[in-house]
Amino acid sequence: MLTLKFGGTSMGSARRILDSVQIIMDRAKTDRISVVVSAVAGVSNALQAAIDSCVKGALPENFVSEIRKTHENICTELQASVKGFDAASTMEKIEPNFTELEKLLSGVAVFGECPQSIHCRIMGMGELCCVPVVNAVLLAKKQNVLVLDSRRFIFTTGCQKESDPDYVRTSEALGPYRDGAQASQAQILLFPGFVCGWTSHLDEEPKMGLLGRNGSDFSAAIIGACLASKKVEFWTDVDGIYTADPRVVSDAILVDDMTYEEAMELSFFGSKVLHPKTLAPLVSKGIEAWSLNSHNPKARGTRIGRGPFESEKKVGPVCGISCLKNTSLVSVSGGGMKGKTGIASRIFAAVSRAGISMLLITQSSSEYTISFCVRQSQSLEVKEVLESEFAFEIREGVINPVSVIDNCAIVSIVGDGMKQNRGVAGRFFNALSSRSINILAIAQGSSERSISAVISGEYGDIAVKTTHRFFFNTAQPVELFAFGAGTIGGALLDQIYRQQKVLKEQNIDIKVCCIATMRGMLLDGNGLDLSDWRNAISSSAKKTSLDEILQFVKETKPLNPVFVDCTASYDLPERYLDVLNAGMNIATPNKRANSMSMDYYRQIRETANKNHVRFLYETNVGAGLPIIDTLQNLFKSGDSLVGFNGIMSGSLSYIFGKLDEGKKFSEAVKEAKQMRFTEPDPRDDLRGTDVARKALIIAREAGMEIELSDIKMNSIFPETFNIEGTVDEFMERLPEVDAYFEEKMTCLRKQNKVLRLGASIKNGQVSVGMLEVGPEDPLFAVKGGENAFVFETTRYNPIPLTVRGYGAGADVTAAGVFGDVLRTVSFNPEV
Repeated sequence: MLTLKFGGTSMGSARRILDSVQIIMDRAKTDRISVVVSAVAGVSNALQAAIDSCVKGALPENFVSEIRKTHENICTELQASVKGFDAASTMEKIEPNFTELEKLLSGVAVFGECPQSIHCRIMGMGELCCVPVVNAVLLAKKQNVLVLDSRRFIFTTGCQKESDPDYVRTSEALGPYRDGAQASQAQILLFPGFVCGWTSHLDEEPKMGLLGRNGSDFSAAIIGACLASKKVEFWTDVDGIYTADPRVVSDAILVDDMTYEEAMELSFFGSKVLHPKTLAPLVSKGIEAWSLNSHNPKARGTRIGRGPFESEKKVGPVCGISCLKNTSLVSVSGGGMKGKTGIASRIFAAVSRAGISMLLITQSSSEYTISFCVRQSQSLEVKEVLESEFAFEIREGVINPVSVIDNCAIVSIVGDGMKQNRGVAGRFFNALSSRSINILAIAQGSSERSISAVISGEYGDIAVKTTHRFFFNTAQPVELFAFGAGTIGGALLDQIYRQQKVLKEQNIDIKVCCIATMRGMLLDGNGLDLSDWRNAISSSAKKTSLDEILQFVKETKPLNPVFVDCTASYDLPERYLDVLNAGMNIATPNKRANSMSMDYYRQIRETANKNHVRFLYETNVGAGLPIIDTLQNLFKSGDSLVGFNGIMSGSLSYIFGKLDEGKKFSEAVKEAKQMRFTEPDPRDDLRGTDVARKALIIAREAGMEIELSDIKMNSIFPETFNIEGTVDEFMERLPEVDAYFEEKMTCLRKQNKVLRLGASIKNGQVSVGMLEVGPEDPLFAVKGGENAFVFETTRYNPIPLTVRGYGAGADVTAAGVFGDVLRTVSFNPEV
């Protein structure tokens, strides 16, 4: 005997039913099989909605009509696909269920309540309607099938809505089909799931009951155990059991084999695995459970059994990570608890009397506090029963008022291999710490098979994602939000598009979730398609809004959000504190934030540290040259700046280098402008303001308390030259200074020197202007668009540290920003 259970998604349409029937027929070729089917997908929810609405007085006709229509549509499609299937005849067999359903709902609407017995009769209709459809398809395909009504074979007691099986009576009822006279009557035994025959007393005629949550799975387990099946197959819409919920962790790993105990632990703490009550009858009989995909029957699936498994694919000491949300942490504390016998017993007894189960229990070593978790819907009742139980102690002040923290999540790691491996708990807590997730309580089972941490519910998914990455070394994510898609921003997006596949192979999964420009914005948490992003952004009707991005990040909680500002905006850097407070890293070539007031400079760093995110700006000074990181490492290791000279503008490097060749100053500026080395208005470069901002940043990195206004600006032009007016007027007047620069160059050539424009830091003073340098100076040969930075430090003396290279250009700067972005994932998740 082999038992198969098909869930709602496997019964969700005519096509799905046919796929499931084919699986049944394939299995029936070699084994006698028992089949348990759920309601058609969506029908159970529709039945619950009908109850809720009719209690409020709604008329039942529309609900019944909708459910009838669902089955009619499926039967109509099946008739067109299956020779011998009669839709009208099948619907005729189901119709009595719809008639009864309408009567029951009418009663609910009249009385305004739904008694437990009526609830069970209504909610079981979905399975009772599905069985005749599956049976008709099997008969049309000439299968030897027998329908057995679960209400006459699965006997239960206890709560009618969530019944406890009577295995002795059930086994006796199924005995003839297991090893008696009926054993060879049919190759296929077909049962409705979820429903059962319930009695409050043994001598009572069974009434319709339900098996509660995961009822159809439980039906299959009970039937499989009582028919002595060699295994029970649970057919769903996924390939098996994963290391985490694939809807939360996109690259979760399929687990080949799992022990009963691992599966039970994972299920108990919220994982979409077979419920412990489902596995219990299989464990007692040693029957394997298989989680399989009816949409992909060729997939191996996941086996759940005793283990060890010879073919087990090792995924590490942890086989799964689960998250149970909507829980509350209840704490009873007080100085009067220490050394007091019976306190724990009274707590547990009071909660038990209320019929409430504890999900997790932990106690402080000082005996001052006992904490436990319950479902949030039960927290108020728990608080009331405990305050009643300890009313005297609370009044006398020996026990504090009961504390309840709602909206909690229990994140658990599970695996039989945990007890043989050191450092598992440490890695778990490191994972949570890496995302600044505060742990409210910790519990570990005595079997060392699971460790659970109670955290704030809003961090449940991000905790699972982070923990999964630490244990399974899956791709480190980058969720990038790009503001500005001009010359530099556009080059960055193109570079990311070209490198995405390569980085994925290196375990870095970079997704651009947002592109924002002055024209509009694209936003998709799953990542944008960058193959044609320019056309996509130009046709976007969504208005760019930083506040919308911050709200999006707050709601979706991406694992590693990186805000990239490739704009030249003066306003956007003023919002950097909001971005950092939203938990986003920042990578930017925009110098504005670092050259604002010293107070703001400090606030940015304090805010980044407080939120455990990074503010990265390597391209602020040297574009693609490694200046900032080099300085920070020097100064962190105890070095200090003595002096600095630098050429920090590619356009000015080009212009002054041309003077060495004898070119007139006006011609050199005009040529640089035509080649787009300068800003559209060359005065933006020639005034030295950009150089001053870069020098300011270097000075601040060196520890100087300095404002932009403190920098001494030495104009390169003679005092008599007028630099005002339009760009064209300025360019027309520019030849007036050619003689001035020719005279300077003639004088310098006699001294074997050249003229450069740069910045200097000496004796606590920062200045910007022309530098006269000789062959012994590292800046002497710097021209043609090159940048050079010469640092004289306590250690680099008398020979200075020089960084030189072509630092200008969109591709070079974009690559520097890209490097900053990748710094957010530069750590080893195994550590």
